Amino acid sequence: MRKAFTLIELLVVIAIIAILAAILFPVFAQAKVAAKKTACISNSNQWAKAEMMYLGDSDDRHVLIQYTNTYDANHATQPDRAIGQLLQPYMKNFDMLASPSDPAKEAERMTDLPAPINRLQREFNLAIKSDYGYNTQYFGLMGYNCPSESNPPVTLYFKAHGTEASAINEPARTIMTVNSIWDRSASGSPKGGGNWGIDMPCRQTTAGVDTLPPLPAGCAGRWWWGGWNPNNPLAWNVYGGAWPWHNGIAVVGWGDGHVTARRISQLTAGCNVMNAWAGRVFDLDAYMWDLN
Repeated sequence: MRKAFTLIELLVVIAIIAILAAILFPVFAQAKVAAKKTACISNSNQWAKAEMMYLGDSDDRHVLIQYTNTYDANHATQPDRAIGQLLQPYMKNFDMLASPSDPAKEAERMTDLPAPINRLQREFNLAIKSDYGYNTQYFGLMGYNCPSESNPPVTLYFKAHGTEASAINEPARTIMTVNSIWDRSASGSPKGGGNWGIDMPCRQTTAGVDTLPPLPAGCAGRWWWGGWNPNNPLAWNVYGGAWPWHNGIAVVGWGDGHVTARRISQLTAGCNVMNAWAGRVFDLDAYMWDLN
C-alpha cells in the first residue's frame, strides 16, 4: 500500500513552518539592522580617525566645517570645499560619508544641482549631505559676511575657524559628530541624505552664560541651522539635524576619536531642550556638546 501525508499532517507541517517563520523573520530583520549599524559605526570610526590625522597635519587644529572664498550656488567653478572633501586625503572614499541605514542614493543627494553635474559639484554635494554631521559651533565654527585676510580685505560669504584640540577640556566626553539628516517629507520620512553640520541642543547656562566660542573677528554672525525644534516633531531639525538612523539609535563620534552608539535622548544630558536654543544647560558636567 502506498503511503502519503494526510491532510491533517500536511496542515501541521505548514503550521510549524509558519510559526518558525514568524519567529525567525523578526530575528533576521534585527540582524540586518544590527549589521547596518555596525557598518555605520565603522564609517564613523574612519571619519574620526581621519579627523585625528588631520589634527596632526594642521598644527593641532580641527578641520573646518567648510572652506569658502566666495559663494557659488552650484559649487562648480571656485574652491568651495566642505568638511567631507577636506578629510578625503585621509579617507580616500566618499562612500564612507553615507550611512548604510540611510536609503537615499547618490542621485537623491544631487537633486538640487542642474545637469550635467561635474566632479566638483558631485563631491561637494556628497560632502554636505554626509550622514555624519559635525558639531559645527564648537569644532569648526562658521561665520558669515566675514572679512578676508587680504589687504584690503574683501567680504567672504563664509569664514570657518577650526578649534584647537587643546581648547577641548574633555575630548572623550565631547560630541564631535552625530548621524544626521538633510530633510523630511510632509509625513516625516527622511529624504535627501544627511547634513554636514548639526546644532547642539542648548547654548547658554541657567545663569545666561554663553557656552559658544567667539566668532572670527569682524564676522556679522554665526551660521546655524535653527537649533533643536522639539515643538515640531516632523521638522528636519527636530534634533538639530542629528538623526537616529538605527531604530532610535544614532552613531556618535567623540573628540578623542572613539565612536559609540547612543539614543537621541542621551545626547541632551544636562540640558533642558527648547526650540531654537531657548533651553538652558543646567549641568555642565553632564552636557556633552561644549568645550568644557
